[in-house]
Formats: sequence, C-alpha cells, structure tokens
Amino acid sequence: MNSIVIKVSKYVIEKFNNSLPEGVTYHDLVHTLEVVREVKKIGKYLGTTSEQMEMLLVAGWFHDMGYIDNYEDHEERSAEVCKDYLLEQGYPKNKISRIGQMIRSTKIPQKPSNLLEKILCDADLVHIGKKGFSSRSRLLRNEWENMCGKKFSDMEWIKTNIQFLSQNKFRTSYAKLHYDQQLRKNLLQLREQLKNYKITPPPKHKSLS
Repeated sequence: MNSIVIKVSKYVIEKFNNSLPEGVTYHDLVHTLEVVREVKKIGKYLGTTSEQMEMLLVAGWFHDMGYIDNYEDHEERSAEVCKDYLLEQGYPKNKISRIGQMIRSTKIPQKPSNLLEKILCDADLVHIGKKGFSSRSRLLRNEWENMCGKKFSDMEWIKTNIQFLSQNKFRTSYAKLHYDQQLRKNLLQLREQLKNYKITPPPKHKSLS
C-alpha cells in the first residue's frame, strides 16, 4: 500500500477511536472503513490509475473526519482537516485541492463533477443499495437524535427514508451493476411498510392518569 495512504489510515483510525463523540453512531469508523473498501472496488473496476486510487483512498479515509468537531458542516471541516494534515506531510498542493473537492462533493444533495467524485459519492451512499440498509438506517436515526435533537415517529422515519432513497442514485457503472437492484428492493420494502403502517397503525397506549 502507498506510504501516504498508510499514514492517513493510521491517523484517521486513531482520531476516530479516541475523539469521535459517543452520539455519532452511524458516521463512525465502521462507515469510513466501508467507504474505503468500496472506493477500492469501484476504482479498480473502472481502471483508475495508481495516482487516482491514492487520491480516492485519502479522500475516503478523511471524508467524515469533520464529524469529530463540526457536525453541521462536516464536509467542509473534513476537507480542512485533510488539507492541514497533507500539507504537514508535504503532499502536492494540486492533489490536496482535488481531494478537497472530492470530499465536498459528498454533501447531500451530492453533486459530483468528475469520475473520482462519482466514485467517492457512490461509496459514501453504498448502504442504500445493500441488504443491511434498515439496520444502518436505525443507527443514523439514533445519531440524529443524539447530535441534532431530531426525533422521528416510525412513520416519519419511513417517509424520510423513502424520500432519501428516491432522490439519490448511483452514478458509476459498478455501483449501478451491483447495488441498483437492492436499492429498488429497499425502496419497495419501505413503501410496503408505509402502506401497512397506514392500514394497521400501532396500538395507542392507554393513559395511566
């Protein structure tokens, strides 16, 4: 593995393990490791060069570092943390700029403008096209309640997820091939849950007063 990628991985892992707020239950090291794995798979499939793969991996490692100290504007903070670290390592400034743009492109709604940004964006949202979507979604629900004070009823959360899955799509040929079908299944399942919820709402608890 490239030496800068090794350094970055060790730095990010240490930061996540020691500095991430306890309330961040989704955007944690597990998520970052998944993004890095997906970046490798998608980048390899699409024939990226070694230089491109290096930048992709660095961006993948750093893309959510901002959650450690700036939840609301984490993409910008992640790009800043990445820039500061890479400058200390003497990394080329032109590459730092490109990596920063890659990280910023993951902000929802995603707006990738080139192949590398599309790869990172797909890797970041890959959970919406996997069978474990519902369990990952619960972690995000908990995180929003912990960090933002946002509380959702079950119906509200189902509707939120339907909207999110409907508005987001995969952009690379690899992600479309491997994850589009499950994305459609996840969306169908959510719509079925909403329909059943409306037909048979959960029983209301009687007041104790």
